[in-house]
Order: sequence, then structure tokens, then C-alpha cells
Amino acid sequence: MAEQFIELTRVDAEGHGESLLVNLGNVAWIEPGADGASRIVFAVGLPYERANGVPLSILVRESAEDIAQLAGVVRKTDRDAIAQAWVDQRSRREIGDERD
Repeated sequence: MAEQFIELTRVDAEGHGESLLVNLGNVAWIEPGADGASRIVFAVGLPYERANGVPLSILVRESAEDIAQLAGVVRKTDRDAIAQAWVDQRSRREIGDERD
């Protein structure tokens, strides 16, 4: 599967926003915020992350709908897909723990 990059505006690091590329192939899920921003949670974690660690995420100015339009995908809420992403993330963490 080809990696898909889209340009978004990160707002959790800089108050004025900073442009960055996000590889949607590494995104586990996107949490829409009440203020129109979105938290992007990645399926990959930091090398030192443990099973109980907080997943790697960023806050971007674009809404989930904007991200879906930029990516050319249909947005839907699928609890099974979210659960599977969580299982996949835990599996990657456990494999990383075995290597330590």
C-alpha cells in the first residue's frame, strides 16, 4: 500500500501553527475536538514506550472532515476498526518489549 502524506497545521507545539506532513498510513485514529481541531493518534509509538504508555499524538488545526477531504476518504465511525487499531498497537509494543 502506498504511503499517503497530507499537509496539516500543527497547533499543539506552536501557538501560531506549524505546517507539517502527516503519513496517514501510520494513523490509528483521529479524535475530533469541540473547537474544530483534531487529535491525530498514531499506530506507531516511541521506542521507549511501554504497554501502559500514552500513544504518540499531535493536535492539528484541521477538522476530521477536512482531513478526510484532503485524503479523499469517507469518514466513518467504526468501533471494530478502532478496537482493531488498539490491538495492533499493543501487539507492536509487546514485540518491542521482547526485543529489549
